[in-house]
Amino acid sequence: MANQTRPPSGRRPAPRPRKRAAKREGRRWVWRGLAVAGSALGALVVTGTGAAVGYAASMLKGLPAISADTFTNLSQPTVVYDVHGQVIGRFTAEGDREPITSLDQVSKNLVNAFIAAEDKTFYQNIGINPMAMARAFVQDVLHHQIQSGASTITQQTVKLAIFPDQQRTLKRKIQEIALALEVNHMLTKDEILTDYMNWVYMGQMGSSQVYGVKAASQILFHKDPKDLNLPEAALLAAIPNNASLFSPYDHLDNTISRQHYILDQMRANGMIDDAQYQAALKYDIKKDIQPEPKSSAYTQHPYLMIDEIRPLAAQYLVQSGRYSSVEDALKALPTAGYKIYTSIDLKAQNQVESVLADDKLFGNTNQVAKDANGKVITQNGKPVVDLYEAGVTLIDNQTGGIVAIGGGRDYARDSVDHTIIARQPGSSIKPLLDYGPALDQNRITAATPILDAPVSYRGGDGQLWAPKNDDREWHGVVTVRQALTSSYNVPAIKAYTRYSKGIGGSYLEKMGISTQAKTLNGQPTLAPEDLQNAAVAIGGMTNGLTVQQMTSAYTVFPNQGVWRHPYLISKIVDRDGNPLYQFQPSATKVFSPQTAYVMTDILHDVVYAPGGTATPGVGAHFPGYYIAGKTGTTDSRADGWFIGYTQKYTMGIWMGYNHHQPIDESVYNLKFTVWDRIMDPLLKAAPPTSPFPRPPGIVSVAVCKKSGMLPTDLCKEDGDVYTELFIQGTEPATPCTAHVQALYTVVNGKRYLATTNTPPAEIRTGLFIIPPEQVPDGTVTNDSAEYVPTQADPRGGTVLSHPGQQTVEPPLPAPNQVQATFTQGGVQLQWSPVAGANGYTVWRATAPGGPYVNVAGPIARTTFTDTNLPAGASTLYYQVYAMSPSGISPPSPAASVVLPGGEGSGGTPPGQGNSTGGSGGTGNTVNGQRTPPGQGRGKGGADTGNTTGLPDLLWPGGLPARARG
Repeated sequence: MANQTRPPSGRRPAPRPRKRAAKREGRRWVWRGLAVAGSALGALVVTGTGAAVGYAASMLKGLPAISADTFTNLSQPTVVYDVHGQVIGRFTAEGDREPITSLDQVSKNLVNAFIAAEDKTFYQNIGINPMAMARAFVQDVLHHQIQSGASTITQQTVKLAIFPDQQRTLKRKIQEIALALEVNHMLTKDEILTDYMNWVYMGQMGSSQVYGVKAASQILFHKDPKDLNLPEAALLAAIPNNASLFSPYDHLDNTISRQHYILDQMRANGMIDDAQYQAALKYDIKKDIQPEPKSSAYTQHPYLMIDEIRPLAAQYLVQSGRYSSVEDALKALPTAGYKIYTSIDLKAQNQVESVLADDKLFGNTNQVAKDANGKVITQNGKPVVDLYEAGVTLIDNQTGGIVAIGGGRDYARDSVDHTIIARQPGSSIKPLLDYGPALDQNRITAATPILDAPVSYRGGDGQLWAPKNDDREWHGVVTVRQALTSSYNVPAIKAYTRYSKGIGGSYLEKMGISTQAKTLNGQPTLAPEDLQNAAVAIGGMTNGLTVQQMTSAYTVFPNQGVWRHPYLISKIVDRDGNPLYQFQPSATKVFSPQTAYVMTDILHDVVYAPGGTATPGVGAHFPGYYIAGKTGTTDSRADGWFIGYTQKYTMGIWMGYNHHQPIDESVYNLKFTVWDRIMDPLLKAAPPTSPFPRPPGIVSVAVCKKSGMLPTDLCKEDGDVYTELFIQGTEPATPCTAHVQALYTVVNGKRYLATTNTPPAEIRTGLFIIPPEQVPDGTVTNDSAEYVPTQADPRGGTVLSHPGQQTVEPPLPAPNQVQATFTQGGVQLQWSPVAGANGYTVWRATAPGGPYVNVAGPIARTTFTDTNLPAGASTLYYQVYAMSPSGISPPSPAASVVLPGGEGSGGTPPGQGNSTGGSGGTGNTVNGQRTPPGQGRGKGGADTGNTTGLPDLLWPGGLPARARG
């Protein structure tokens, strides 16, 4: 039943002005006297004695004092509206009520229907109907209870507002009569009828107790009461006589029967003519009656109403000065009649809640809750079961308004609102804290190379911490774009500790994430010590951040670097429309438009590029769309995040368990499915097929992906050239220094830089890269084979070429005029000296194609006698190499000599079988025929030498493919 609950503290809402109240209240003593006289008249009918006046006077002891405000200060629920003016729900204590302020707000049909049904003499009587009263008094004497109605609309209004307990006693009836007489001369008839229509009980509809015609009309017909037609008005007026018996949801036939009675009374009293009466009887009223709400809007949106709007509205009401404490404001919400206007779009809100409530979608994902030690958590002797939960926030980028909130899957099973709980954000923090600030300060570009290799940091507890990637691999030299697209951890930590540590916190603060920021229920989020620890770069925080904080921060990217303060409540007004709170939009420039654009381009790769962490889950579901976003994962997959955005919307989702159990790998990516299903209708209505707007000051430049510098021929030869976006002024201007060619050899399966002691047959030339920093010893990365050797041939000597050189030119010309002559002492060799050489090596073969073996050197002279001739050879072939500290020459042309009798060391006369090599060159001459120089192995080959038998030595221009191992 209705009661006169008042706000517990603060200023009471001002009542609406009443036309007659001022002059009538000045003569209240007159009407009190008349009330006693009227009551005595009623008592006289009952008692039949002269003691009636005294009896009536005794009955009026304790009569409540009333004023015009008594009826307007009725308890009203606080109503919450969405951005389109649709009712989301109500905060109510006694039932659902929404008042009208005048009869102009209801249909004339409804006014006539109530008068015909409840009080035909309303506009003529003095607030009571003496004849009806006499009949009621007689019934009370004879039957000791009042059996038939005698109350006028004025009396009913008094009873509803002043005596809500509805006691049916003689004393109460006499007091009701006295007050009705007083009210009749205090207010106009229209004001009395307006108050009646606000106070009248309309029964239970759904889970709500409904008071007043406006709320009933909206529920029953989805209409404002001023729009009711005649049949609808008569049906609505039929309910109050007995709200249970005439419930249109429980006893529609009864309701229609009384509707017909009211229509008949309206015709009899000249309110409608016969044609209108007949048409109303034939009208199919059933088609107008809307389905009974399964639950009130309040219970339909519990996370939104209870955990979000309710505490936020209370805070704003305290700020307005209306209440002195949040507790008082919370108590007042159900009765104060405020109107709360929000940024929520009810259609989107229903979509979010529908997806999260789909148990089929989540399947068998619940887990038994366990504590940090793995012990099962119990409640009332039973294991606690955790739902695989989700928290969702959807924001309109252009306004900052929160469009929809998904606090969880089922409030009855888990009432924790997961959008306002601080959680570890994982890698979703990287664009905001690590890369964004460094990019904005021109400390890095999207092409900056970072080495993804083992590294360790000392944590706040003094312990060493060695972060790893989710895939447990080391990827070597990667660009910022690659690192963020594939969400590698070590590059992000290096970006933060080297470039953003001193500035990242100030950028977060501009996006509403400060060390003072708290959750809606007052819990801390970002801690001051977090920013000092390297782990914060990948989301390692003391407390964490909320879904709403993260989603709001990400709106900075589609907004071209500007953060708009998010809001849920746009306005609060009191029952008379006086504003109590108004959201004031504000915007903060965080990043330059160019930074935001480059970051968005990278985050678009996260969703659509091969290797992007959201490509299979979101990009594949929305092909061809312009969606960007970032995933986030914490240790053991305890938290799963995805924050994605288009030009219009940003939506963040967190998934996990209340007690931080690891998410099973088989359902870890369910976050993408949930995100997709929620966004499906929004993106279908407005497909994001237009590119994100490109601001001026962005240039596209071809660069080397191993250095971020301008590409050289070596970069192109290695396939490491791509086109990258740069903020104008940060594009590279110098050629790549990472790609080099170097002479190397292989010893026991490991590459070394070739030295002057390396046999020429073992020397090769390879195309390598120099990593941007030293690779830890023993580390194998995915691109280790591309790194230039860092150690010299263990056999000693001077390194033949420096790996920092872009090309390797032959340091010496090949020796020429090589002569080979057989003598009794062996084969004598001599050649012309080579300028700059400090030594020579001599190589011998028994066949034109080799293989050649070293038989002398390094030697300083230009002659050599080979005395250890191989047995069984008929002809020998020789090549000579010149050497210097800077390198080794190509081989000389081969010089051949025929041995006597083909028996090795013996017996050929001097001077026979001699051969002289021609002038120097890079080819070989075998029996007068030139052969090409030896070719090194190509990409992916093994270190097995060549098949020509010639020394394996390669030079620029003769290198078809890079060496790899």
